[in-house]
Amino acid sequence: MKKGQTRGAWQKLLEQNPSNGDLRYIIEYVKPLRKKAWQKLLKRNPSNGDLRYIIYHVESLRKKAAQKLLEQNPSNADLGYIIKYVEPLRVEAGQKLLKRKPSNADLRDIIRYVEPLRVEAGQKLLKQNPSNGDLLNIIEYVEPLRQEAWQKLLKQ
Repeated sequence: MKKGQTRGAWQKLLEQNPSNGDLRYIIEYVKPLRKKAWQKLLKRNPSNGDLRYIIYHVESLRKKAAQKLLEQNPSNADLGYIIKYVEPLRVEAGQKLLKRKPSNADLRDIIRYVEPLRVEAGQKLLKQNPSNGDLLNIIEYVEPLRQEAWQKLLKQ
């Protein structure tokens, strides 16, 4: 099958009733149909999983997918995806995550990727029975809390 024929097949599928999985595939791999497939996916109220997939696999749509995800009651894991992969929305996602009950891993991600929230995340992490790895993360990234983290590390 030639390139034009392949695109025609995907176009046909797009005109029918593709599943969200089909749309994700088209968005990721069929660049000429990406925008059309994205619009179709948006009209279907994509799941958080659909949006995480787009954030991870399609750089050109990361910010749009993350904005949509932020509107959809994202889980802590969803917010972590945004923090890791969508720099312009890191602070917003980090703030939402800090208002919840973030896990130690969530707090490490905030410390690593969201510089304006490092101290707040580090303080929470110090209160949540931090592991040696957690403490080393604080020591590496949160200068104002280094001494306290060292002290805890030495006691463990």
